[in-house]
Amino acid sequence: MPWPMKEPDIEDLTHEATKLLSLKIDELYTVLGCQLLGSAPPTRGAGIATNVMHLRKARHIKKVNKTIGSAIDADKWVDDVDALCNGLKGDGVRFVDAMREEFRKGLCNENVFKLTDAVDESKMQILIMLISGILKMPPQFESISATLAAMLCKSRLREICRKL
Repeated sequence: MPWPMKEPDIEDLTHEATKLLSLKIDELYTVLGCQLLGSAPPTRGAGIATNVMHLRKARHIKKVNKTIGSAIDADKWVDDVDALCNGLKGDGVRFVDAMREEFRKGLCNENVFKLTDAVDESKMQILIMLISGILKMPPQFESISATLAAMLCKSRLREICRKL
């Protein structure tokens, strides 16, 4: 994507959010965490990049040496990926928790509940626009609204609103 980032099109966001409905809620929190990396301290991204470079280097060493034993400890690799995913999921959870009150104020009503039941593209579009209005983020980051819309369609909205 060329810089500066272009504004996402509402139809594209709707299509993306609809595809996200197939994911589990924990996976959606992880997706949200990935999207939030843009606002994370640079060392967070550097840590992820460094881990990936170490894995590539270990894989290369294995290929060059033609070793039967893995230069990449599979258990360690899985543990590292799990830790990364858990960290990103935690970022997503913290973001939703921090926005909980704003979501309650803007979304906890029967009309919005109806949007999350048997969601279709037009309902998803409305949800995305409502969430975008609550978040007040620059248009380039409205894809976060698409992820949140998918999350709210997976019973998350009713859960947030029940805790009034």
